[in-house]
Amino acid sequence: MLTRTLVGHLKICDGSILWADEDAHTLLDYPSGALTDMPFDDVLPPASANELKLPARGAVDGRRVVLRARHGHTIMADLRGERMDDRCVLWSFTPTARGVRGERLDLLSRHDALTRLPNRVPSAEELNPAPVRNGDGERLLAVCYLDLDRFRDINESFGPVGGDAVLREVARRLKAAVPNDASVARVGGDEFALLLFVNDAAHSEALLEQILARLAHPFRLQDRSTRLRTSVGVSLMRQGEQPTEVMLQQAQHAVFFAKRAGGSQVHFFDAGLAHEEQQEQQIRERIQAGLANHEFLLAYQPKVDMLCGRVIGFEALVRWQHPERGLLQPSAFVPMIEDHELVEQLGDWAIGEAVRQAADWLAAGVKTSVSVNISPRHLLRPDFIERLGFHLGRFPQLHAGVLELEILETTAIKDFGAVADFIGACKALGVPVVMDDFGTGYSSLTYLRRLPVTALKLDQSFVRGMLEDPEDEAIIRGILVMARGFGRKTIAEGVESVAHGNALLALGCTLGQGYGIAKPLPAAEVPAWITGFEQAPPWGRAAGC
Repeated sequence: MLTRTLVGHLKICDGSILWADEDAHTLLDYPSGALTDMPFDDVLPPASANELKLPARGAVDGRRVVLRARHGHTIMADLRGERMDDRCVLWSFTPTARGVRGERLDLLSRHDALTRLPNRVPSAEELNPAPVRNGDGERLLAVCYLDLDRFRDINESFGPVGGDAVLREVARRLKAAVPNDASVARVGGDEFALLLFVNDAAHSEALLEQILARLAHPFRLQDRSTRLRTSVGVSLMRQGEQPTEVMLQQAQHAVFFAKRAGGSQVHFFDAGLAHEEQQEQQIRERIQAGLANHEFLLAYQPKVDMLCGRVIGFEALVRWQHPERGLLQPSAFVPMIEDHELVEQLGDWAIGEAVRQAADWLAAGVKTSVSVNISPRHLLRPDFIERLGFHLGRFPQLHAGVLELEILETTAIKDFGAVADFIGACKALGVPVVMDDFGTGYSSLTYLRRLPVTALKLDQSFVRGMLEDPEDEAIIRGILVMARGFGRKTIAEGVESVAHGNALLALGCTLGQGYGIAKPLPAAEVPAWITGFEQAPPWGRAAGC
């Protein structure tokens, strides 16, 4: 009779045993469930644990250690670890004293302990050397990279134990859904790989849609139901044309585009897109270096009261003083980082720099406000308000309202609840919020009424065309009436000439910004410009101002 080799599994989170299987209890001589919540130090001495260096992600090869069993007993075991996330590690151990064969250890090293799936895709040499043929010739090999969308939400809702249960069920569903000649592997925390033999791209997409449909069936956890969304990247080519490891990298690259397009879809690797992404990544790396090297600066465009002939504030606009390419406008680099954390870093820097500059002007006797544009991704960052408070706290001499934030109308519509909370938190810190490019997002009156923005900025496309296009003028007139009804100020962007200012004043819009007033200025030129403008404003100064 063959005796089954016992392999113990321990999931360690924050230094304690979160879960242990029955083999672990048997090997360590503990009653079922007794290991749960026990400090890991009670099983693996700290001196031995310190020698085990796990990577940030993935597994480490086996290591021979001495484990503490119950009643002071010890066992020598081969230990293997896999990092699940920032907090948790899954350890697998097999006692050497029970005559474990090398083949068994090798098998363990090549399999995921949680799902029992292989932990890598087969190499080209391991695949069938004689590919199945159909009537049209040789079938294709599809290497697919599956990434569970927002799996962190599962862990947060159901805890690590619930997350593990979902991963095991995903593995089961994948094995049940794929053809007999397919291979399934778990290659990351919430990432899986498939190798499929298919006729063509349409055939592979149809198979994957069926697999995604099966994965989308509800999971029952803790008397609650949850659903999974999965993004898939695919590398498709004739068998042997590329090593499977290279194809997996290509599939992993393709899944990035699937996620960027909204997730829960299939995306095929495209060499042209990959090249573009590589170029964009190089630019992002250069932007990161530019931030570290203090290559970015702010230019300040005035906002004025055209009726009274006074300056009411400045909009801070990001510029990049590139060492080789000269001074770059935002259009040259911002589109590359709109969906990247770099846009958050750049926005945070802009807020800090604008506040610092306002403090410097105040020290020089210039009291004015500064507004900063906030990207959709940045304003939804969990620590945004904390960082905003930090920047303001550095300069307590600044009065409330000296810093304004500008958000896009389209952002407010898309994430209304989150934006409303954001505006409320900013107001609590004395930071008003302005809705930028108003008129382009077709906001309803309900949105405008419920969002506590201080002012609306008329989109410059309407203002620039108002002298020639009666419809643009009519739109501006309607927005002004609506804004007055809700008690909102209105600032017109795109004031390109004195004539534009006169037309806006005739409609009752007194606040303006544009090249007809001034181009963005270096910070050092702001005090002198304010003095010059207010001494001789282009539209004069109305009585009573």
